[in-house]
Amino acid sequence: MTEPGGLPDRLFITGTDTGIGKTVITAALAASARDAVGLKPLASGVPEGPAGSATPGTDAALLALASGGPAESYRAWALPVSPHRAAMESGVGASLAETVAWIQARARARTYVEGVGGWRVPVMPDWGIPELAGALGWPVLVVAGNRLGVLNHTLLTVDAVRAAGLAVAGVVLNDVVGSMSPDDNGPARRRNLDDLRLLLDCPVAAFPGLPTLSRAALAAAGAALREGSLR
Repeated sequence: MTEPGGLPDRLFITGTDTGIGKTVITAALAASARDAVGLKPLASGVPEGPAGSATPGTDAALLALASGGPAESYRAWALPVSPHRAAMESGVGASLAETVAWIQARARARTYVEGVGGWRVPVMPDWGIPELAGALGWPVLVVAGNRLGVLNHTLLTVDAVRAAGLAVAGVVLNDVVGSMSPDDNGPARRRNLDDLRLLLDCPVAAFPGLPTLSRAALAAAGAALREGSLR
């Protein structure tokens, strides 16, 4: 079953990098559909809680706002490094089977699962985001930040997802709020959407920078994405 706008009811959301808006896109999709949930099972670099334990973090909190549920993750680490390094430094590991079970226990009719960092991020030395997405077997939505270099990063990510045997549902070119480099507002930014549509054989949608992350704003942006852009 698919959404009216052509998106599958269950998606794994990955990115071309960290900090390019995966959580906002996941939250927007969750907020815009009935009986939907956005989940982030893994996170690093989150605030510390009591006795040095890691809280679920701001990403999980935004997904909770969008989904109307609790802010939670299967495993979160306070150290702001790759999950596998955070696990090694803290002595708290993560199991692929347990991560999948955690997701399945919280799944709704429409479920959007956000990865951590980019596509090839290791979660433990022996498994990472490709293995997690592969265990779920859902189509993958790739989020890319609209900036110089996005063509290379997006083409590589799409190729890698397909090489893992998974379908690419589409690419979302996100106008990330805040400048990330002096070239962000250069000529490449204005042509990135056209060029990705030229170079890719999957749907490519633009997502606006949101000045506020209220549930209403997320729902409106997510509905526009589901219902019009990714056909």
